[in-house]
Amino acid sequence: LTFIDVRDFTGFAEETPANEVVGAINRLFERIVPVIHAHGGRVDKFVGDGLLAVFGAPRRQPDHADEALAAALEIQDVVSSGDAGPLEIGLGLNSGTVVAGNIGGDRRFEFSVIGDAVNVAARVEAATRQTGDTVLLTDRTAALLDGDQAELEERPGLELKGKRDAVPVYAPKAPAADAARAH
Repeated sequence: LTFIDVRDFTGFAEETPANEVVGAINRLFERIVPVIHAHGGRVDKFVGDGLLAVFGAPRRQPDHADEALAAALEIQDVVSSGDAGPLEIGLGLNSGTVVAGNIGGDRRFEFSVIGDAVNVAARVEAATRQTGDTVLLTDRTAALLDGDQAELEERPGLELKGKRDAVPVYAPKAPAADAARAH
């Protein structure tokens, strides 16, 4: 599961005409949704200025963790290049059991995924604001990685809102060239 949210969206929306806000969000989504699809994921839902993407449901995808991380790193590159517009984002990745199915009532149903794994992905995304990282992933996702697309660094001491127990969280280590440009 990947939860993506725009950083400082409230301030942006407060200072920007509504039609420009919608244009900026649509431009962002137009650039990142194809990346999700290219890695075998699907957008479960748009949630205002964010989205929830699912890798490995409703169809099993053995390499879902690798594909989710590859998509997150590619999205990070697209957004940091400015190609998706002026917005900054955070991405939280988590793996776990979810129930996938129709949610709603007799007049309106929506296919969705529900479960603690979804909540944790959202909390991990929120933690990007604390750490300053664009991408964070849980130990559950890290343990499922087969590829060597990124070296991971633990972000110890983070407490996720609503979680009793600590959830170890990791950030992809920036390549030396990227780290030098950031400073």
